[in-house]
Amino acid sequence: MSRNTETPKPPAAHTPRARAASRVPSGRVERVLRLGATAGGIAANAAREGVRRWWSGDLPGFSAAVLSAANAQQLAAQLSRMRGAAMKMGQIMSLEGDALLPPAVTEALAMLRASGDTMSKAQLYGVLTRAYGKRWRERFAEFEEDPVASASIGQVHRARRHDGTTLALKIQFPGVAKSIESDVDNLATLLRLIRVFPADTDLKPFLQTIKRELRRETDYKREGENMERFAALLEGDARYLVPRVHSDLTTARILAMDYVDARPLSELWSNDFSQSLRDHFGRNMQALVLSELFEYGWMQSDPNSANFMTEPDSGRLVLLDFGSTIRIPRELSERYLRIVRASIADDRDLVARLAREFGWLEPGDSEDQARGLADFIVLSIEPLVERGVYDYGASDLPSRARSAGMKLAFERELRRPPPSELLFVQRKLGGTFLLCQNLRAQLNTRALVEPYL
Repeated sequence: MSRNTETPKPPAAHTPRARAASRVPSGRVERVLRLGATAGGIAANAAREGVRRWWSGDLPGFSAAVLSAANAQQLAAQLSRMRGAAMKMGQIMSLEGDALLPPAVTEALAMLRASGDTMSKAQLYGVLTRAYGKRWRERFAEFEEDPVASASIGQVHRARRHDGTTLALKIQFPGVAKSIESDVDNLATLLRLIRVFPADTDLKPFLQTIKRELRRETDYKREGENMERFAALLEGDARYLVPRVHSDLTTARILAMDYVDARPLSELWSNDFSQSLRDHFGRNMQALVLSELFEYGWMQSDPNSANFMTEPDSGRLVLLDFGSTIRIPRELSERYLRIVRASIADDRDLVARLAREFGWLEPGDSEDQARGLADFIVLSIEPLVERGVYDYGASDLPSRARSAGMKLAFERELRRPPPSELLFVQRKLGGTFLLCQNLRAQLNTRALVEPYL
């Protein structure tokens, strides 16, 4: 692809503020009890909601009362306080839930894409001591105890080396890596009990994939290697910046990198910024995901807006988080490219056959189910198919995709999540669409994909 070196100048730098500090529940038993308490609270809310609706003459079923907006918000708030694998699974479901989850649940879980709570000072000191020893402060000329950002698995602190280099230290919450198996299994059980997932939904492949990716994400040495890989892939490309990794300070639970004086991508949601600036960043995000899928063979698959910032001086997109980096085998890339070609040709039969090759359709599935899934797939990649400028801000694609997903699940009774090799690719493509929608970008996305066709 051509390298676009013209970059509009973004506004002055800004550092995001983190949320309130609270102790991260780190023991397995404690985390199970938290989820149990959440289930109890949701059940109580459902009982109250049922009585209220009965009193007003509205007679809801059990599921309607359980899946109220208030319950969905309570679930999201508890996952945010727990952090770790439970919160991360909620984030993933918020992007992948259109075909499985009610709208109230999807919308509430979308809150988890924002920053989470931070850990207590005692827990912070404990992580630093285990990584660097009791005299950990001597490694730094300065260490800021208040974090500048927080997410599902860790939080970021600014520090300064004795040579004057300013660092960003990504410090993992205690107990996160050890709680992956139990968190994912217990949360899935909770979601079944409160009927967020239909009882006959086969979640096993979905849960296995999430566990595997979360185990990778909690290995910060691996993430540092991914950062260095992407820095090499993007070397010389003026559109992107990957911070330098400091390997001597990086451990399995702490990732040390250059601190970049940048501001959150999410600030560009505001009307204060020009259409050309928002288009610029939207175009570069779409170009990056297409290069990852069809050219590099590697993809950073977490499209959370907090993972992207804008550099004040050059207008480059700063890429921050590489924990969820996946390998894209050539066979997967070529098969996905065939789906794009078939969608452009409006060949739904071919799209359905390719879905069968992926394992998204199984031998016992009906032709009606195959047609419904083909329609859903073509719809989901609409920006790649349509010619000319696609107006992300004006698009109602998310609501149409949600409606199509619900019909596929409940009318055609096809409730199978995407196959594991596609799950995180779909997550990145869908999340990048939402970022471009928030930017209200107007892009000729078809032109970006055509060189690969």
